[in-house]
Amino acid sequence: MYKNKSLVLVDDVLNSGATLIYGIKHFLEVPLKRFKTAVLVNRNHKKYPVKADFKGISLSTTLQEHVSGRIY
Repeated sequence: MYKNKSLVLVDDVLNSGATLIYGIKHFLEVPLKRFKTAVLVNRNHKKYPVKADFKGISLSTTLQEHVSGRIY
């Protein structure tokens, strides 16, 4: 289904990277033409070796702070 296709995996908030790495894991064995990641908010608290190729906004926050957003 995804073979030789370009794919952008989108996540809402990149906090520790756990959700994004879980999504990436699914496509590791698929021969994709191109694979990119995008996040709406990058909180810069990476626990896993993952980065977003495209970022909506980068925020330097503490782990105790909560980030919420609104779509208009």
